[in-house]
Amino acid sequence: MRRMMGITALTLGLLGWPVTGGWSYNQNDLEKFLRTNQCPKCDLSGADLSGRFLAGADLSAANLRGANLEHSNLWRANLKNVDLTSANLARAHLSQASLNNADLSGADLTQADLSLARMQFVWLTNARLTAAQLSLANLYGARMQNANLSHAAVRQTDLRKADLEGAIMRKADYGNANATAGSKDSTINYSSLGGPLLSLKQISTMAVYDGPQKWKR
Repeated sequence: MRRMMGITALTLGLLGWPVTGGWSYNQNDLEKFLRTNQCPKCDLSGADLSGRFLAGADLSAANLRGANLEHSNLWRANLKNVDLTSANLARAHLSQASLNNADLSGADLTQADLSLARMQFVWLTNARLTAAQLSLANLYGARMQNANLSHAAVRQTDLRKADLEGAIMRKADYGNANATAGSKDSTINYSSLGGPLLSLKQISTMAVYDGPQKWKR
Protein backbone atom coordinates (compact mmCIF):
# COMPACT_ATOMS: atom_id res chain seq x y z
CA MET A 1 0.00 0.00 0.00
CA ARG A 2 2.82 2.41 0.94
CA ARG A 3 4.57 1.66 -2.40
CA MET A 4 1.36 2.38 -4.30
CA MET A 5 0.94 5.70 -2.47
CA GLY A 6 4.52 6.62 -3.38
CA ILE A 7 3.92 5.84 -7.04
CA THR A 8 0.70 7.87 -7.01
CA ALA A 9 2.45 10.87 -5.44
CA LEU A 10 5.26 10.65 -7.98
CA THR A 11 2.78 10.48 -10.84
CA LEU A 12 0.89 13.53 -9.56
CA GLY A 13 4.16 15.39 -9.14
CA LEU A 14 5.17 14.69 -12.71
CA LEU A 15 1.82 16.01 -13.84
CA GLY A 16 2.49 19.23 -11.95
CA TRP A 17 -0.29 18.70 -9.42
CA PRO A 18 0.29 19.70 -5.77
CA VAL A 19 0.87 16.81 -3.40
CA THR A 20 1.79 18.61 -0.16
CA GLY A 21 -1.25 18.43 2.07
CA GLY A 22 -3.59 19.53 -0.69
CA TRP A 23 -2.48 23.18 -0.40
CA SER A 24 -0.43 24.92 -3.07
CA TYR A 25 -0.22 28.72 -3.25
CA ASN A 26 -0.08 30.73 -6.45
CA GLN A 27 3.52 31.93 -6.91
CA ASN A 28 2.45 35.11 -8.72
CA ASP A 29 0.04 35.95 -5.90
CA LEU A 30 2.75 35.39 -3.31
CA GLU A 31 5.24 37.62 -5.11
CA LYS A 32 2.60 40.34 -5.54
CA PHE A 33 1.74 40.23 -1.85
CA LEU A 34 5.34 40.35 -0.65
CA ARG A 35 5.96 43.31 -2.98
CA THR A 36 2.83 45.38 -2.18
CA ASN A 37 1.39 44.02 1.10
CA GLN A 38 -1.96 43.99 -0.74
CA CYS A 39 -3.54 40.91 -2.26
CA PRO A 40 -7.34 40.59 -1.87
CA LYS A 41 -8.75 37.25 -3.07
CA CYS A 42 -5.25 35.84 -3.62
CA ASP A 43 -4.37 32.16 -3.31
CA LEU A 44 -1.73 31.88 -0.59
CA SER A 45 -2.81 28.49 0.70
CA GLY A 46 0.04 26.68 2.42
CA ALA A 47 2.42 29.64 2.06
CA ASP A 48 5.14 30.20 4.67
CA LEU A 49 4.75 33.78 5.91
CA SER A 50 6.06 33.13 9.41
CA GLY A 51 7.82 35.93 11.26
CA ARG A 52 7.03 38.57 8.64
CA PHE A 53 6.03 42.20 9.21
CA LEU A 54 2.61 42.42 7.53
CA ALA A 55 1.01 45.25 9.49
CA GLY A 56 -1.86 46.90 7.61
CA ALA A 57 -1.92 44.17 4.96
CA ASP A 58 -5.02 43.75 2.81
CA LEU A 59 -5.79 40.07 2.41
CA SER A 60 -9.56 40.32 2.34
CA ALA A 61 -11.26 37.19 0.96
CA ALA A 62 -7.88 35.55 0.33
CA ASN A 63 -7.25 31.81 0.54
CA LEU A 64 -4.77 31.16 3.36
CA ARG A 65 -5.76 27.60 4.18
CA GLY A 66 -2.91 25.85 5.98
CA ALA A 67 -0.66 28.91 5.73
CA ASN A 68 2.12 29.44 8.28
CA LEU A 69 1.83 32.88 9.88
CA GLU A 70 3.47 32.02 13.17
CA HIS A 71 4.87 35.07 14.97
CA SER A 72 3.90 37.37 12.07
CA ASN A 73 2.85 40.97 12.66
CA LEU A 74 -0.64 41.50 11.23
CA TRP A 75 -1.55 44.57 13.26
CA ARG A 76 -4.59 46.31 11.77
CA ALA A 77 -4.58 43.91 8.82
CA ASN A 78 -7.71 43.51 6.71
CA LEU A 79 -8.57 39.82 6.96
CA LYS A 80 -12.30 40.01 6.34
CA ASN A 81 -13.78 36.87 4.78
CA VAL A 82 -10.35 35.21 4.69
CA ASP A 83 -10.07 31.42 4.68
CA LEU A 84 -7.54 30.59 7.40
CA THR A 85 -8.69 27.03 7.97
CA SER A 86 -5.99 25.01 9.78
CA ALA A 87 -3.55 27.93 9.53
CA ASN A 88 -0.73 28.42 12.03
CA LEU A 89 -1.14 31.80 13.75
CA ALA A 90 0.61 30.93 17.00
CA ARG A 91 2.09 34.04 18.66
CA ALA A 92 0.92 36.20 15.76
CA HIS A 93 0.22 39.87 16.44
CA LEU A 94 -3.35 40.50 15.27
CA SER A 95 -4.28 43.41 17.51
CA GLN A 96 -6.94 45.66 15.91
CA ALA A 97 -7.11 43.40 12.85
CA SER A 98 -10.42 42.99 11.04
CA LEU A 99 -11.44 39.34 10.84
CA ASN A 100 -15.19 39.66 10.35
CA ASN A 101 -16.65 36.52 8.75
CA ALA A 102 -13.22 34.91 8.45
CA ASP A 103 -12.90 31.13 8.72
CA LEU A 104 -10.30 30.05 11.29
CA SER A 105 -11.70 26.58 11.88
CA GLY A 106 -8.97 24.34 13.26
CA ALA A 107 -6.45 27.20 13.30
CA ASP A 108 -3.68 27.41 15.90
CA LEU A 109 -3.89 30.80 17.68
CA THR A 110 -1.85 29.82 20.73
CA GLN A 111 -0.56 32.98 22.46
CA ALA A 112 -1.80 35.15 19.60
CA ASP A 113 -2.58 38.80 20.36
CA LEU A 114 -6.15 39.49 19.24
CA SER A 115 -6.81 42.43 21.52
CA LEU A 116 -9.28 44.93 20.04
CA ALA A 117 -9.70 42.70 16.97
CA ARG A 118 -12.98 42.83 15.09
CA MET A 119 -14.16 39.25 14.73
CA GLN A 120 -17.92 39.38 14.32
CA PHE A 121 -19.37 36.11 13.00
CA VAL A 122 -15.93 34.57 12.65
CA TRP A 123 -15.57 30.77 12.45
CA LEU A 124 -13.36 29.36 15.23
CA THR A 125 -14.67 25.81 15.37
CA ASN A 126 -12.03 23.50 16.91
CA ALA A 127 -9.57 26.41 17.01
CA ARG A 128 -6.79 26.53 19.59
CA LEU A 129 -6.80 29.84 21.46
CA THR A 130 -4.71 28.72 24.42
CA ALA A 131 -3.21 31.70 26.27
CA ALA A 132 -4.42 34.06 23.53
CA GLN A 133 -5.02 37.75 24.27
CA LEU A 134 -8.68 38.44 23.50
CA SER A 135 -9.27 41.46 25.71
CA LEU A 136 -11.65 44.00 24.15
CA ALA A 137 -12.02 41.81 21.03
CA ASN A 138 -15.43 41.78 19.37
CA LEU A 139 -16.53 38.17 18.83
CA TYR A 140 -20.24 38.87 18.52
CA GLY A 141 -21.98 35.93 16.86
CA ALA A 142 -18.76 33.93 16.50
CA ARG A 143 -18.95 30.18 15.87
CA MET A 144 -16.65 28.75 18.53
CA GLN A 145 -17.82 25.18 18.97
CA ASN A 146 -15.14 23.02 20.67
CA ALA A 147 -12.64 25.91 20.72
CA ASN A 148 -9.98 25.81 23.43
CA LEU A 149 -9.65 29.12 25.32
CA SER A 150 -7.72 27.81 28.31
CA HIS A 151 -5.54 30.50 29.93
CA ALA A 152 -6.81 33.06 27.42
CA ALA A 153 -7.35 36.69 28.48
CA VAL A 154 -11.03 37.49 27.98
CA ARG A 155 -11.24 40.85 29.73
CA GLN A 156 -14.30 42.65 28.39
CA THR A 157 -14.36 40.37 25.34
CA ASP A 158 -17.67 40.64 23.51
CA LEU A 159 -18.97 37.07 23.23
CA ARG A 160 -22.63 37.94 22.87
CA LYS A 161 -24.53 35.50 20.65
CA ALA A 162 -21.36 33.42 20.17
CA ASP A 163 -21.87 29.66 19.86
CA LEU A 164 -19.64 28.18 22.56
CA GLU A 165 -21.01 24.65 22.61
CA GLY A 166 -18.29 22.26 23.73
CA ALA A 167 -15.75 25.05 24.18
CA ILE A 168 -13.15 24.93 26.95
CA MET A 169 -12.44 28.00 29.07
CA ARG A 170 -10.22 26.86 31.90
CA LYS A 171 -8.05 29.10 34.10
CA ALA A 172 -8.68 32.08 31.83
CA ASP A 173 -8.04 35.70 32.78
CA TYR A 174 -11.60 36.80 33.50
CA GLY A 175 -10.81 40.33 34.60
CA ASN A 176 -11.32 42.12 37.89
CA ALA A 177 -13.96 39.67 39.14
CA ASN A 178 -11.19 37.16 39.76
CA ALA A 179 -8.53 39.74 40.67
CA THR A 180 -6.15 38.41 38.00
CA ALA A 181 -3.06 40.34 36.95
CA GLY A 182 -3.45 42.87 34.20
CA SER A 183 -1.49 43.12 30.99
CA LYS A 184 1.70 45.20 30.86
CA ASP A 185 0.57 46.78 27.60
CA SER A 186 1.39 50.49 27.93
CA THR A 187 -1.48 51.69 25.75
CA ILE A 188 -4.38 49.87 27.43
CA ASN A 189 -4.95 49.51 31.14
CA TYR A 190 -6.13 45.92 31.08
CA SER A 191 -6.09 45.72 34.88
CA SER A 192 -9.16 47.97 35.02
CA LEU A 193 -11.24 45.81 32.68
CA GLY A 194 -14.03 43.52 33.78
CA GLY A 195 -14.97 40.11 32.46
CA PRO A 196 -16.36 38.91 29.12
CA LEU A 197 -19.85 39.69 27.85
CA LEU A 198 -21.25 36.22 28.28
CA SER A 199 -24.61 34.77 29.26
CA LEU A 200 -25.40 31.94 31.65
CA LYS A 201 -27.10 30.18 28.75
CA GLN A 202 -23.85 30.23 26.80
CA ILE A 203 -21.89 29.01 29.82
CA SER A 204 -24.25 26.05 30.21
CA THR A 205 -23.30 24.76 26.74
CA MET A 206 -19.54 24.83 27.33
CA ALA A 207 -17.53 21.69 28.06
CA VAL A 208 -15.40 23.42 30.71
CA TYR A 209 -15.86 26.82 32.36
CA ASP A 210 -14.40 27.80 35.73
CA GLY A 211 -15.06 31.56 35.71
CA PRO A 212 -17.64 33.76 37.39
CA GLN A 213 -21.30 32.94 36.88
CA LYS A 214 -22.63 36.48 37.00
CA TRP A 215 -22.27 37.71 33.43
CA LYS A 216 -25.56 38.88 31.99
CA ARG A 217 -27.23 37.90 28.74
